[in-house]
Amino acid sequence: MTSVSAHESTPSAGRSGQFAALVAANALYVGFGAVLGTVQGGLPPVLRQQGHDIGAVGWIYAFYLPFGMAFLWAHYIDRMRLPVFGHRTGWIVAMQAIAITAIVLVALGGQWPVALLAGLGFAVTLAMATMDTALDAFAVERIEPGRRPLASGLKLAALSTGAMIGNGAFVVFFSRYGWTTTLLLLAGLMTVLLIPLLAIGERRQSAAAARVSEKPSLLRVLLLSDRRRRLALVTAVSCVIFPLAGLNRIMLVDIGVPLERIGWVVGTLGPVSMLLVSFVSMPLMARFGLSVTYLVFSIAGCLSVVLLLLASLLSDGSLAIGGSILMGAAISGIYVTLMAKILGWSASDQPATDYAAYYGISRLASTILTIVAAQVAGRVDWSTFYGVGAVILVVVLLAANPRIFRSEN
Repeated sequence: MTSVSAHESTPSAGRSGQFAALVAANALYVGFGAVLGTVQGGLPPVLRQQGHDIGAVGWIYAFYLPFGMAFLWAHYIDRMRLPVFGHRTGWIVAMQAIAITAIVLVALGGQWPVALLAGLGFAVTLAMATMDTALDAFAVERIEPGRRPLASGLKLAALSTGAMIGNGAFVVFFSRYGWTTTLLLLAGLMTVLLIPLLAIGERRQSAAAARVSEKPSLLRVLLLSDRRRRLALVTAVSCVIFPLAGLNRIMLVDIGVPLERIGWVVGTLGPVSMLLVSFVSMPLMARFGLSVTYLVFSIAGCLSVVLLLLASLLSDGSLAIGGSILMGAAISGIYVTLMAKILGWSASDQPATDYAAYYGISRLASTILTIVAAQVAGRVDWSTFYGVGAVILVVVLLAANPRIFRSEN
């Protein structure tokens, strides 16, 4: 590696350059969403159906930890250039290649020791977390301020498409074709999704590479009061919405919803609803602003938790499925408004570091809380879990709204 010591030229404002950047970034977000969907919505119901208890299944969410810890090494992504490709492209391609290789090894090593397979799984999420940090920096640098709501909406659409693969197709394919075929198809998809980024070309990528700080530092986020406030608010919201959303697939299994129905209905309609939200949110943000959009989806989120509470009390699978789908849509709407804000907050000379701090620290905290929540859910009934969760959700979402969106910039 070599240190990057000079600022590079700013992004092209040309429409074709913006379009190419959006296509390349969102193709990779599809693969990223597929991996996240597999960890969150694919593996847990499969393992639960195979007889593992809720607490044990909850440890699957430990694979999320790299996504929350990427801020610890994000400053190297800002500072260092790999020997091949452009600054951001080099990191993205290298990390995607590592993840693909690890997935292939897991696919072919079904009889290997569990510890080795878990290590390879962790390598996948570690590489994808690093790739995502470089990709977010790419988006911060290449997308003009006026297109940030559009970019965050398209990112959600791409992640939703990927989640459809990880939440739905993974479960269905696993039940029909088994472990090896399912994971090899995932690896093949992630390889194909690199093509748009590579097609941009080294010359165009170099010309559009972002400004790079001489000494990127996490302390700049942690020591400045306004940035600490932003980080605390995003973390509070994440620590409520992700545990409630992450465990509903396990609840579906517990009240008797068949695994294949979870895959086809929740795993497909859930991401489809998220995809619709991505396109609805863009005109909402443009016309009414981020704060109002956030409030609309917060209300939907509170309603979804009430539906899950009623479903758990009545053991009603259809009601639980409806609540799960609405929860995914609501969380997506909240997420897209937060990502639009974080894109603006990270428009500095260390975009990878800043973005990873806002997103990563909040994600780390919410991941740890999801693991803890899984242990709690294993000791109380689901109606208690979602009843308490509904109260906390209302308080946190409404309290955070005016503080996060006091400025629409």
